[in-house]
Amino acid sequence: MRFEDLVAEKNDTLTPSDIKLVNVLLTDPTIGSFMPAQTVAARAGVHPSTASRLARKLGFETYRAMREALEFEQDASARVRKRIESAGGRSLLESVVAGEMLALSRLMAQVSQEQIAAATHGLRRAARIIVIGESHAGSLAQLFARRLKRSGYLASGLAHADWEAADELISLTRKDLVFGMIFRHESPGVERALALAAERGAGTVLLTDRSPAPPAQVSIIARRGEPGEFHSLTVPMAICNTLVLELSRVDRGRSMAALAQLEDIRLSFENAGAPGKRA
Repeated sequence: MRFEDLVAEKNDTLTPSDIKLVNVLLTDPTIGSFMPAQTVAARAGVHPSTASRLARKLGFETYRAMREALEFEQDASARVRKRIESAGGRSLLESVVAGEMLALSRLMAQVSQEQIAAATHGLRRAARIIVIGESHAGSLAQLFARRLKRSGYLASGLAHADWEAADELISLTRKDLVFGMIFRHESPGVERALALAAERGAGTVLLTDRSPAPPAQVSIIARRGEPGEFHSLTVPMAICNTLVLELSRVDRGRSMAALAQLEDIRLSFENAGAPGKRA
């Protein structure tokens, strides 16, 4: 539910101080998505504790959780503008690289080896893997599925939760696994695919930057950058690469054999099309 809808739903419980704070947040949501509670409260002319109380009234555990929700509501122009402004005296390339390095450096504190091992175990034992994501998550879903195929796993990547997803999910069994990706916005289609997998007894893994996350047997939650800024796929791509490498380490040569066979097949196509090789 959007922030303004939450406010409307809880309007009867809000004090005059709450309303002052809400007015500041609704006038410029960008402020609330990255400024600390004290700064926002000062702009509204209320006590800093008002921010925490408002967050709890609206159903958030902390003001930080409410700020993250506001961040997800920011449009692309606001996030790009903040990225450009944060460059300061640096070039945009330096700023982008620094942001990506910072996001990656925080990854170890958010994702444990136990989570990687659990996700790897699910992928390894699955007879079939369906990787699904919508919007920009769909691009990574297809890339990850392709890498799994090259490693000898029966995988398909879906960038839309529509009839194409229905075609793949109709034959889902308890031996299969659905690997969902949800970044930034809610994704009802991916959530439905995960729920259907659970109903069929299939395995479920979710890679997301949203907290709290939709239910899955294994959830890997990692932020993709600073609140309110333009976020890339660097962090989730690093996690996907780690999972592929972890599979190669533990699947007793399955991945390595498939990759070697892939190279042989690729060379056979190259040789078939080379001059002097045609029949």
